[in-house]
Amino acid sequence: MKVIAIMGSPHKGRGFEIVQKIEAELCRFDDIEFSYVFLKDANLELCQGCFACIGKGEQFCPLKDDKNSIEAEILSADGVILSTPGYAMNVSAMMKNFIDRFAHSLHRPKFFNQSLMLVANGGSGLSKVNSSLGMTLGGSNKVSELKITTTPWQATEEYEKRVQKDIEKAADRLYRSMQNKKLASPSLGNLIWFRIFKKMSSLSEQNLPADYEYYRIKTDYFYPTRVNPIKNRVAGIIANIGVATMKKQVKFNDL
Repeated sequence: MKVIAIMGSPHKGRGFEIVQKIEAELCRFDDIEFSYVFLKDANLELCQGCFACIGKGEQFCPLKDDKNSIEAEILSADGVILSTPGYAMNVSAMMKNFIDRFAHSLHRPKFFNQSLMLVANGGSGLSKVNSSLGMTLGGSNKVSELKITTTPWQATEEYEKRVQKDIEKAADRLYRSMQNKKLASPSLGNLIWFRIFKKMSSLSEQNLPADYEYYRIKTDYFYPTRVNPIKNRVAGIIANIGVATMKKQVKFNDL
């Protein structure tokens, strides 16, 4: 199995130490091919906010850098770890740019075969940090997350022991998820996500041609699976309400 860790810190500090411990735990279970992408060293230019990747397709991004090779590495992995320090109760600038560069996958998910672990370290607001981390790599299956306090003060021995147990549990969940390659039946939340985007894309052939083509050939969900009919009906109702609300604010068919 293959795991890739995307590191969002500007230096190899406490976050790197934490992910190394996760790596050690995973390697206790199996022969894991573990690799790192340090965003501080990657050639990942700042998102220009041109909307080309979302509107026309990610292949139209004007930036020619390491983004495509990083995406290929992620798609070839069984597990992905997103690690960032918390700065002002949010992800680091480098990780935010990573999230922005992969924003198209929230419109057109593709990372269905990847199990995802979120790792935030720092002071207060780590739940908010992980909430931001979770808004990337559309389609990935978030199976575990860690919120580890790292401050200028030395941690107590009791807290260090608790952190190690949390790391062991999170690594175990990630490993078990990577073993199970069966694509999950969709939750209500994911069904709502699908139905809203499918409905919006049907009204957006001119504005969002990439979304239109992506959803045009899909029926009940992003991938073939059994869909609970009651959840599907509820998701459809909520999606219709959501799109009707948006119609009061935007004209979908206008160029």
